[in-house]
Amino acid sequence: MKPLYFLSMALPFLANGQTRDVPIISNLVDAPAVYYAIVSADSVLYKYARGFRSIREQYPIDTQSQFALFSITKTFTAAAILQLQQLGKLQLDDPVSAYLPQYPFLGSITIRQLLAHQSGLNNPMPVRWVHLEEEDPGFDYRAFSTQTLRTHARVRYKPGRKAAYSNLNYLLLGEVIEAVSGQPYQAYILKHVLKGNAGIGFKWSADRAVTGYHSAGFSGLILGFLLDKKKYTEPRQGKLIPFKRTCLNGAAYGGLLASPTGLEQYLRELLRPQNGILSDQSKTDMFTEQPLANGEPSGYALGWHTGQLEGRKYVHHAGGGGGFYLELRIYPELGVASYVLTNKSGFSDKRLLDRLDGWYWER
Repeated sequence: MKPLYFLSMALPFLANGQTRDVPIISNLVDAPAVYYAIVSADSVLYKYARGFRSIREQYPIDTQSQFALFSITKTFTAAAILQLQQLGKLQLDDPVSAYLPQYPFLGSITIRQLLAHQSGLNNPMPVRWVHLEEEDPGFDYRAFSTQTLRTHARVRYKPGRKAAYSNLNYLLLGEVIEAVSGQPYQAYILKHVLKGNAGIGFKWSADRAVTGYHSAGFSGLILGFLLDKKKYTEPRQGKLIPFKRTCLNGAAYGGLLASPTGLEQYLRELLRPQNGILSDQSKTDMFTEQPLANGEPSGYALGWHTGQLEGRKYVHHAGGGGGFYLELRIYPELGVASYVLTNKSGFSDKRLLDRLDGWYWER
């Protein structure tokens, strides 16, 4: 093992812009395109890219190629909440009902419990909660959030009793951000969390967007039961079904889009001490595992899952849905972060970074 290998630069790019094959990545990731990188506060330590933004157009993916982040967006929502606590506009142990009294189901649920998925709320399947890119200018995100929470939200168990993932937690946090800041959720994230980072946002780029794909065959048949394939997908290309550009209805739980350049800029800033996004104390709070009410470990920090890889503690979040699967990870004690972006549907946390980061250290 090489514990200090992050001190060296290892970029597997050839002079013609193509990427040398790395068998473990090729074998582990079967998507048409993949981008994997490791960064520190000062530099990009490793990057690997393979594939094209579109199978049909054959433009190689690069540092500017734009992927949908899906649930990785939750980590940005969590950062916004920690910012608002820094400003004294809320406290994590405040009851959510103090800010959103219109939802009687909230009871004693706190902001901290939403962040750490300890609210007890259910998690309705969000696959159909999408709209086409061309529908986005007229889409009412607030109306969707309000209607969804009033129609679908149910408290299934006492808050704090156990940790169970729910997108509804982050719909509520998006509304808390709006209520406290007086700004629309998307506007707050762009101005205060991303701070002008042009590589991350909520709008698709006309010339940098990566096409997402779904496996044909049996998986493609199942897709037809989950959403309107005619509306949201293009004709099959070989063994893959291309997705049209879509936007998630719930921006706060999954609406962000990002390029490698945008992610690297954000992560490098977040890794720096005394950075412009969060104070050192807020970062520590965000990355600390939140115990259950009985003191047992929960597996969740504030907006992140927790874990260890060969003794290295990390916080982690996956994102996935129609056309994309992605993972983002930070090793706070090492001061480094990693991510992998792919353009093939994924609906569960595969922990690809366990294998990829482990391979990187062991080379």
